[in-house]
Amino acid sequence: MKKIIYFEEERDFTRLESSVEKVEIAISRLENPYGLTDEKIAMYQNYLFNQAPKIAHEFIDLNRINIFPLLVKYRVIKKTNVVKLTDYAREQKKNDILFYLMEAGHLLKTNSKNLEVVKKHSPGKTALPPAENIYDYKNSRPGDIIWMGVDPMPWQVLENKDGRLLVISKYVIDCMPIDDFFRGHSEWRTSSIRRRLNREYIDALLTQKEKEMIAPVYIDWDDTLSLENTKGLSEDRFFYLSVKEAQRYFRTDRDRMAPVTKYAIRSMLWTVFDQYAHWWLRSPGVHPVDIFYVRDGFIMSENSTVQGSYFEHFGVRPAMYIRCE
Repeated sequence: MKKIIYFEEERDFTRLESSVEKVEIAISRLENPYGLTDEKIAMYQNYLFNQAPKIAHEFIDLNRINIFPLLVKYRVIKKTNVVKLTDYAREQKKNDILFYLMEAGHLLKTNSKNLEVVKKHSPGKTALPPAENIYDYKNSRPGDIIWMGVDPMPWQVLENKDGRLLVISKYVIDCMPIDDFFRGHSEWRTSSIRRRLNREYIDALLTQKEKEMIAPVYIDWDDTLSLENTKGLSEDRFFYLSVKEAQRYFRTDRDRMAPVTKYAIRSMLWTVFDQYAHWWLRSPGVHPVDIFYVRDGFIMSENSTVQGSYFEHFGVRPAMYIRCE
């Protein structure tokens, strides 16, 4: 049986237009260099050094204070643009970012040795980063990107609580219906996609060691999720988010927009300018035959069925809990 490659790192990164998400993916990968080649390091660095500075102000708009030291480290913020960014932060009244930029700007001009700034990697000349995956899962924060997989792919951290991380695929990786056959109603527990996620996808995406890190969940008929099996329910390792979870962990419509892999758009996946895909949730919709999904960042269930057969044009975006202690 031919192995399915849902995520191809170089191709799927290159095809993304410059965006906050692309900057975050590039930085996270260089911070998690497991399995990186010379060529991929050069690809990420070239983007960050040359293209990413053009959209650095968007991180000020989003008030992403925690990423600013990394923007300096990977030369997205540098001598040539730090003054303009400082002025912009002042105009937008982002005071925490303003104070950081003022300090960083001073150090960039007078004593850059006191700032952590990476040197450009020259393929074949400078040493590659460590090949082992030594990511600190325990101290991950919501919004962080971690890299896991047989072919490492990015997963976004949604929650770190009680020794478990809730993560979701950063990309929409495939296009699949909720059910293979029309049964007159839609339910997560009896769906075809639930079986596929917990068999085909989990085996294709994760290493054996990573699969052993997964904390199973139990989803009741009323859509509630529990980490303890008190009702004799079947377990899930991969699952879709519910409406309430999507609202809780993605506070804005923009946050809910997810980049899409090249593999996913091989079929009629609904996308926005071929960059962001509509993706399924697990909650039952307004009508018995509907399931909620995310479209352009909005959560809805209308038109999730078409002429009596399940709509196949929405995306697969698996989530899972992993033990980090």
